[in-house]
Amino acid sequence: MATPSLSEDTAKAVLRQVEFYFSDSNIPRDDFLKKKISESEDGMVSLALICSFSKMRGHLNLKAVKADDVPEVTLKAVAETLRTSSSLKVSEDGKKVGRSTDLLDPDEMIEQLDSRTVAASPFEYNVQREDVEAFFGKYAKVNSVRLPGHVTHKKYFCGTALIEFSAEEDAQRFLEQSLVFAGAELELKPKKDFDALREEEEEAADVGDYDSNVEEKYPKGLLVAFTLKSISAGDSQEQNVSDELTKEGATGSEQKTTENDNDSKEKIDDKHKSTASVYKDDMNVVLREDLKDVFQKFGTVKYVDFKVGEDKGYIRFDAPEAAQKARAAAVLAKEGGLVVKNFIANLEPVTGDAEREYWSLLRGNQEKHRENKRFQSRLLRGGKHYKGGKHARGRENDSSRGRPNKAKRSGSA
Repeated sequence: MATPSLSEDTAKAVLRQVEFYFSDSNIPRDDFLKKKISESEDGMVSLALICSFSKMRGHLNLKAVKADDVPEVTLKAVAETLRTSSSLKVSEDGKKVGRSTDLLDPDEMIEQLDSRTVAASPFEYNVQREDVEAFFGKYAKVNSVRLPGHVTHKKYFCGTALIEFSAEEDAQRFLEQSLVFAGAELELKPKKDFDALREEEEEAADVGDYDSNVEEKYPKGLLVAFTLKSISAGDSQEQNVSDELTKEGATGSEQKTTENDNDSKEKIDDKHKSTASVYKDDMNVVLREDLKDVFQKFGTVKYVDFKVGEDKGYIRFDAPEAAQKARAAAVLAKEGGLVVKNFIANLEPVTGDAEREYWSLLRGNQEKHRENKRFQSRLLRGGKHYKGGKHARGRENDSSRGRPNKAKRSGSA
């Protein structure tokens, strides 16, 4: 029964929170609390210290107080509440709290914990722990729910929730279920599979720490891959746009040849420069500007990696949170994705090898571009400083060596 100092709701929240702190679910991975327990002769911890934890301060409406500053009346009320627990014990003076049972071997505890834990995804970036717990709690008793952060951006939820059930049998049963949360079908897998993937991501994130020549570090969680599908017929963006651009004479790199192939190509090149203005209001042609307009509502869009006429591309945000918001919105949308003109953009996260390869190719292209600029700069400096004499080179030679594309076009005209 709640004491007069704590409301019923507060007493329930406090009891549940402290029981979790000392539970088999938390102790194995809570190094701080585990250390405090091991340092105590009776295995109990200062109740004032427990009340100074951030979640407890929230339940008790305390400000950012230290353990020594927790009000005495609050400690007494919490102690009385905790005495109703079957898994906790409180000292006679109400100053300390601990487990009512001894700790198992840490490795054994973790093994048991993992056996009854299921990894479920995807969840929206701002999902609440209580909502996930209530959802799974309809089917079986849930001990705890964890929302781990990204490997390199800990403060951002990674999209996979870890649900610990009270029994291993319940966890095994859930792995065979087909469940839908907030409109998204959940992928359920054992925690050991999640841990294995996590380990790979951590190793990839650490690459470069010990040898800068192996691979540069790259930002994580900023990319979203998309595929465009026609709303009306389910056709791809590439097919529809290619046909349309062919009629107008402006297309990407896969334009079909005509009888006057060279003349047609020159017209295509000219038309391609004004594609954005020509197709701005065409609902059957998606431009980079159209994609940016849709995605920038979730955060700052750094770049839209997309060519007109294709059905796939990437959105590069400046923060992982923006990418998560976009993916969550696509999952929750009744259309099954984000609407871009007459198309639906289906989104996929870009992680692991795919993410690393993307940044590697991008940096490689940037380096090639910088090298080309340096090369052309050296040629220009050579032409300026070595006119005449044995080092002189004709203007034709400079043009052909420094501007190969232009020379090639001139030769084929």
